[in-house]
Amino acid sequence: MSDEISSEQQRLVIEKLERSSDSLTSTKKFNEKYASNIGHMGERAMIITDFARKMKATEFSSYDVERFTKEVTGKNIDLESL
Repeated sequence: MSDEISSEQQRLVIEKLERSSDSLTSTKKFNEKYASNIGHMGERAMIITDFARKMKATEFSSYDVERFTKEVTGKNIDLESL
């Protein structure tokens, strides 16, 4: 699976995970918490499986990450298989 997720799509997924209505503020908050472990998100496009691996290292449920990624990108990811 070599599909990419754009920086905008990453920010939208993070916005939904943070239960927010502002993707920039949500992404900033997310990066303050996780950037030291997984790197900055929402700044450049990346392969969707790389995005999934990084999101797996966060406190968010696999179900929510998979659901919101599908909602935003239209692409299925399976965190349990990574």
